[in-house]
Amino acid sequence: MHIPNKTLIIVGAVVAAVIVIAFVVVATIFGWWQIVVDITLTLAAAISLALLALLTYAVFALTRTVLTIRDEVMPTLDSLRETTATVRETARAASAFGVQPTVRTASSVLGASEVASVVFGRGKALSRAEQRQRRRQEIEREMIVSEARDEARSELNGHR
Repeated sequence: MHIPNKTLIIVGAVVAAVIVIAFVVVATIFGWWQIVVDITLTLAAAISLALLALLTYAVFALTRTVLTIRDEVMPTLDSLRETTATVRETARAASAFGVQPTVRTASSVLGASEVASVVFGRGKALSRAEQRQRRRQEIEREMIVSEARDEARSELNGHR
């Protein structure tokens, strides 16, 4: 028959209590209390010194681990910083040489078409169909610019 662990713990605690009580009675009868106190203090001091040594070792190990991690993480952070600066400069260059000229060209072409329409007699009176067609062309231009910007971003992400 298997005795549960809880019962074993209770039996062990009762046996330990009986042994302690028996020792106290015997130590009192024979007058050993001064020797028991000396032994207890000596054991407590020895255990305290051992724990202090272990704690000192743990602090040194922790310090060594932190320094090792720092030595490994700092180059990674420096590389990340350089990559971020490169991506930032690439985005600025793509904007300066790709997006801005496209926008300037598109606005110049649109302005020139307006001037031409005024000069050649169509003036401001545009039909609703012409307005819709112009808006559709503007949307298509915006989509082309957006696609170019997305391609530039995907190329930047691919070069990392």
